[in-house]
Amino acid sequence: MNSGDLKNKLQGKFIVLDGPDGCGKTVQLELLAKYLKDSGLSVEQTTDPGGTKIGNQISRLLKYDAQGVMDVCTELMLFMASRTQLVGEVIKPALEAGKILLCDRFISATCAYQGSSGYPVEKIIELGKFAVGDMWPDLTIIIDIPVSEGLERTGRKPYQKTKVNHKDADQSYLFENVVVDRFDSRPLEYHRKVRKEFLRLPDYYPGLVKIIDGSEGDIETVHKKIVRLISEVIFT
Repeated sequence: MNSGDLKNKLQGKFIVLDGPDGCGKTVQLELLAKYLKDSGLSVEQTTDPGGTKIGNQISRLLKYDAQGVMDVCTELMLFMASRTQLVGEVIKPALEAGKILLCDRFISATCAYQGSSGYPVEKIIELGKFAVGDMWPDLTIIIDIPVSEGLERTGRKPYQKTKVNHKDADQSYLFENVVVDRFDSRPLEYHRKVRKEFLRLPDYYPGLVKIIDGSEGDIETVHKKIVRLISEVIFT
């Protein structure tokens, strides 16, 4: 596909890369952004949670500054509040300007992580629709990887310590590079649930969801898979 066709296809589209810990989504987002920019397209990159000053403050609260035990519903609403700010400040203006908006994680991650903590995914979707309106991704790409390989890539062990109150141990924090602290992290079985929930997303998630294998081949091979997928997808 030439750059003109690519521009006509992707202009004003919202694309998310997501997946289990260690799937390589952040690296792949950077490679995809470079590929699209080198093809002459206008690209905006962002991340969820965060991506704005207010969103980063919320992210900081969730990561480090919360005092006491945080209810899973409170956590969920804070994530959604960050996304509301992200939509108003970054996503909607970028799409209205005809840019391609690339985001590292989105509500798909909450479905996988909070859903694996027992929060009903249909309620996550309902709250997500309230938080972001019609600003759902046109395409969500899930980079699938076996749990053991993902944890090995991140240097994390099935049982490690994280910087949260020990009573929050079963709540599913979405942040990478969690600071080690006072209590055992979620077990391997939890991460398996997260992976399964990511794989279930095409069954119920708004917008188009595609899954690619992130465990076969090197970084460049996975990048080519993503580019090929995007070139083949028909947006409706």
